[in-house]
Amino acid sequence: MKKLAAALMCGTMTMSLFATAQAGETGSEQKDVAQEAIDARKEEAEKTGEYQKIVISFFDWTGAPAGIDRINEALSEHTRETLGVDVELMIIDSAAYSEDMKLMLSSGEQVDIFSTCGPGYMTCVNNGYTLDFEEDDIFQTYGKGIQEKVRAEYLDACRVGGVLYGAPPIKDYAIQTSAVCIGQEYLDAIGYDYDAAEKDDLGYAKVDWDEINKIFAQIHEAFPDKYVMAIQDNELTQGSTVDNIGGDYYGTLLDPVNSLKVENVYESDVFKEWCERAYEWNQNGYISKDAMTDKTGASAKVKSGAYMAMMACCKPGYETQITGECGRSMKVFDVGESFMSSSSVSSFPWCINQNTDDPVAAMQVLDALYTDSVVENLICWGQEGVEYTVNDEGTINYAEGVDANNSEYYPNVLWMMPNPYVAHVWEGDSLDIGQQMSDFNDNCPNKSKALGFTWDNSDYSAEFTALQNAYDQYGLIAVYGFEKPEKAIAELNEALKAAGLEEYMAAKQEALDKWAAENNIK
Repeated sequence: MKKLAAALMCGTMTMSLFATAQAGETGSEQKDVAQEAIDARKEEAEKTGEYQKIVISFFDWTGAPAGIDRINEALSEHTRETLGVDVELMIIDSAAYSEDMKLMLSSGEQVDIFSTCGPGYMTCVNNGYTLDFEEDDIFQTYGKGIQEKVRAEYLDACRVGGVLYGAPPIKDYAIQTSAVCIGQEYLDAIGYDYDAAEKDDLGYAKVDWDEINKIFAQIHEAFPDKYVMAIQDNELTQGSTVDNIGGDYYGTLLDPVNSLKVENVYESDVFKEWCERAYEWNQNGYISKDAMTDKTGASAKVKSGAYMAMMACCKPGYETQITGECGRSMKVFDVGESFMSSSSVSSFPWCINQNTDDPVAAMQVLDALYTDSVVENLICWGQEGVEYTVNDEGTINYAEGVDANNSEYYPNVLWMMPNPYVAHVWEGDSLDIGQQMSDFNDNCPNKSKALGFTWDNSDYSAEFTALQNAYDQYGLIAVYGFEKPEKAIAELNEALKAAGLEEYMAAKQEALDKWAAENNIK
């Protein structure tokens, strides 16, 4: 019996060693396959004199930067050597990005890799714009770097019906809600001592809405020719802990930390309070009369000098980010709380076009966006010596004579980039900002019970369109304070219910209940 046990143990060890060897060979083979694809593209370029091109699209706040051609050439000079391809950035103004992307993706215009921030992840999936990452083992073979950088559970959160269509940007999945950002110059003009204010754990002034309203009244009086608030339709996304499960607000979790009950947020006190606040601001003259039609980004409005404040959601290092976006020193006031929603990871993954000519090349370029510091630095910051210089301590700042207003390349959408933490750190932030962000995510006290839930609403696309049309017609009037809240909210809810809100919510609840049962979440 002892000999038999020894033989069995020997056999088990041999099988284990064989499995390990096989795994090693598989990894080696995958590496060779990936390199072979790169070598093949280089050989083809030598024959034709032209490299295959991969187009990457995302938005910024003002459209294609003046230096875009120079950046594209610098990128391509690097990627010709590392990946055997040219790379072209197609940067579109935020106001036009969503519709432009839908048109290009549906018409066959070349866009190989794109951010779904704007058109929406579920919209892109449902419309058939997105490549199945795991088809033909493309992700497993050519996306190794992404798998090393992004946790498996975060990748799984981007699955729709079990299928992986995108990879999330590495960012703040948790948010500090209701961050009101005001220009330092306007605070100085009214004598506001920001340094004396109580601070939150991130170092931002911790105040309530009464304090914000007092500041607004004072800067409005001091600068009557400017609008106070660059308001946007983001009061629920950035200003509350309401969970837009399934990627939309037609059925939400009002108490997401404790409950999986789907409810109508537009009948809630949360929405009513926001509408009342906006109505008061509007009546006081804080909001532009063009707010409903002007789609310019809030930070671009503040940057123009016509507006003094905006709302966002903050995180570690946010003051540096928003200062860069607005082209002026900004101060952040924390009026909310930390929250991680169900779709915080899967809000706007990076995807590959289903109709890309070369999925392998596209995946290898996407992988480089997560792992290659040269690529990510160029996309995030531009060229060293032209847009920025490196300080002695390793951070960066504008090159001599350059600022946010005249830089030829300064998209400043770091939160959208695949992995900004392999790129340089801007002066004012700690070199360990990446670790701070990871800790901020891990330590978020308010995480939705539905974290990771996604919903394929393609069977209800007609209902969704009807609901969206109803909201577009009646919702913005309430959100921007152009009608008394009681009347505006009643009209909105009447239109939503006529468009099928209750049926849509019931379907969402059913899908959520099924997901919760499968994942043993109660």
